[in-house]
Amino acid sequence: MSSRDRRTPTPQLALRVAAFGIVAFGVFAVLFLRLWFLQILQGDEYRAQAQENRARVVRIAAPRGTIVDRNGKAGGEGTLVDNKISTVVSLSADAIPPEDVSRISEWGQQRSKWEAKVADLVDQLMEPRTKAQRRRYSRESAEATDRRRARAQREAEARLKDQRNPNLYVSKDASPGLVRQLENASELLKVSPKRLYQRVVASIVQLPYASVPLKTQNVPAAVRNYVLENPAKFPGITVTKEYLRQYPEKDVAAQIFGQVGQISEDELKEPKYRGLQQGQRIGKSGLEYEYDSYLRGQDGEQRIEVNAANQPTGRVTETPAKTGDRLRLTLDGRLTKVGQWAMRSQVGRRIDDKTNKRAGGAFVALDPRNGDVLAMGSYPSLDPGVFERISPAKLKRLTSERNGAPMFNRAIQSGYPAASTFKLVTAAAGLASGDIDLNTVQGAGVCVTYGAAQQKFCNAGMVDHGAQNVTDALTVSSDTFFYEIGWDLFTYPNQPLQRWARLFGFQHRTGIDLPNENPGVVPDQAWRKSRDAAEEKCRREEKRASCGLVAAIGEPYQRGNNVNLAVGQGDLQITPLQLANAYAGLYDPPGEVRENLHFPTPHLAQQVETPDGVLLQSFESRKGSRTVEFPTEFKQAIKKGLAGVTTAGTAADVFRGWDQSAYPVMGKTGTAERCDKSTGTACRDQGWFVGMVEDPERPIVVVATVEDGGFGSASAAPVVCKMLRTWYDQSAAQAPCQPGASGGVD
Repeated sequence: MSSRDRRTPTPQLALRVAAFGIVAFGVFAVLFLRLWFLQILQGDEYRAQAQENRARVVRIAAPRGTIVDRNGKAGGEGTLVDNKISTVVSLSADAIPPEDVSRISEWGQQRSKWEAKVADLVDQLMEPRTKAQRRRYSRESAEATDRRRARAQREAEARLKDQRNPNLYVSKDASPGLVRQLENASELLKVSPKRLYQRVVASIVQLPYASVPLKTQNVPAAVRNYVLENPAKFPGITVTKEYLRQYPEKDVAAQIFGQVGQISEDELKEPKYRGLQQGQRIGKSGLEYEYDSYLRGQDGEQRIEVNAANQPTGRVTETPAKTGDRLRLTLDGRLTKVGQWAMRSQVGRRIDDKTNKRAGGAFVALDPRNGDVLAMGSYPSLDPGVFERISPAKLKRLTSERNGAPMFNRAIQSGYPAASTFKLVTAAAGLASGDIDLNTVQGAGVCVTYGAAQQKFCNAGMVDHGAQNVTDALTVSSDTFFYEIGWDLFTYPNQPLQRWARLFGFQHRTGIDLPNENPGVVPDQAWRKSRDAAEEKCRREEKRASCGLVAAIGEPYQRGNNVNLAVGQGDLQITPLQLANAYAGLYDPPGEVRENLHFPTPHLAQQVETPDGVLLQSFESRKGSRTVEFPTEFKQAIKKGLAGVTTAGTAADVFRGWDQSAYPVMGKTGTAERCDKSTGTACRDQGWFVGMVEDPERPIVVVATVEDGGFGSASAAPVVCKMLRTWYDQSAAQAPCQPGASGGVD
């Protein structure tokens, strides 16, 4: 090479070479650091993931905690809710092709609309069209009504047959992917693809986000093991051991327990369910929902080691599930069963002549000292265990309003007129406002007449009780006495009657530890205006001539309405629990006459325990009472009137033979008109009774109502009497708890 070929690098070239070297060094440094990070810092994590890839994880469901009454032991007497083990073969939600989910959901919406039309037509066909039919239907047996309803159902379906969307069939409606899955599962479970597809359709219509139980009973251990050992043959198929709820007392207190079901996609996003996975079961309603965090327990898992061919190697590690905690209630199981039996004896399968549906009723018992709910029930009722065993269509029929809405808790969710049981409030309002005093005597005559229109308000049964003071008026249930208070208080400032109704707890939730409690209604001018506004909004949005929320827009709350309110009629709406709590406010401890009224907070949960019975948390601290100023002499006068009800008043016949010296009963009957008889519409009245015993050791307040029971003394009072008889161990021979021949006038 000549000297001319040797060139000294220019500064620019040297700079480029240096820059390239720096970049190359940086790249190699980054690669080295990344390799060091993966090998050294995250090596354990990736080894764990590799180990995970060689293991299949199976969830082990945790048994939910049992629910027992105040005296109960898990698995023994007093157990209200328990578990039974079931092997469940399911098709996971994410294994169902989206096109099938979409098709089935759309079909379900159309079918639901058709079923609603059929139900409306059945209601129309069941309605009597003539007076003769009305008389005949009111006298027919429950079996005859069921047969008539079955005929109406067939006729309605035939009339609307052309509007019904066709059924879905696996052969023409299921996607090829779903067909392959079902055929595969069919051979394993010995159930036809057609039947499996019906279960898929039913499940998606009801719970589109959940896995589909293909078989929940009588799954052999061999089938379970075969699926777990051969997952590649059954993609999307899971086998789990589930704990299904069972109810040893069947339909007793069924409404308070609520239901358990698979967690939804929306629920998975809630903070309270953080850490749960799709397919796990949670409390959906009632006590199961309210105390789910205690009852749920903690699922375990089983890790099954597999080889490169995804076959089990035989090595299994297991983290056991943790059983949920036991929930002990304040309920007395024996008392609740007697209440349910007494209500069933009163109502049976009778059809309500106002609604043309199964008649119903409710009862509740409280400890007035602290708000312990000693008994609660709603009728008709249903064993919640059937939900795991029947189809959605049959479940819908069983729980329908036509069948009496057996899972609707009438004790806290219904709104009823209180009838004469509300006279407690009217008496308190009249005395506290100064409209009457303890010596005021009024209410003579069969009727009183008010206003320019000379509107008459009369006693039940057109009886003249004569002029009475407030104590005697409560004993004989004189309507005319309380009409006069209602008429007078309308002109007083601050609406004393409505104010005292709210002070007694009406139009407010009691605070019981159950969801969906109805606050009720205490009517006044402001309430009327709110109803007008709701009616107008409904008409605008739904483009209807009338939504039926008011008789006429702009009709004010008038003085006559206040007269009706004074005897618990009109637009007043209360719950049986509110009424029990209102009367509990009168309670005085033994040997004391307390100033003021003391209203407890009702509650069902007493404490949470381990499965072995060790106390974890008591709910005593939640208990509290609300105090309302009320002079002692007024309270004593009212209580004296209530004591006379069961000895000389409207419930004396029912409590004939009762040991009043040992357990003196204060009570109040009530009979609420449900139909406007002035228009020619007739139906049976609603019966009420409240009973309270201020026993030194076991005081109690019991309320019962029978929706179509007629006089309260003939229908509700016997239910309360039988419950009190059980609570205080009175014999049926001594206290038969039977109404008199006339049934009484409330």
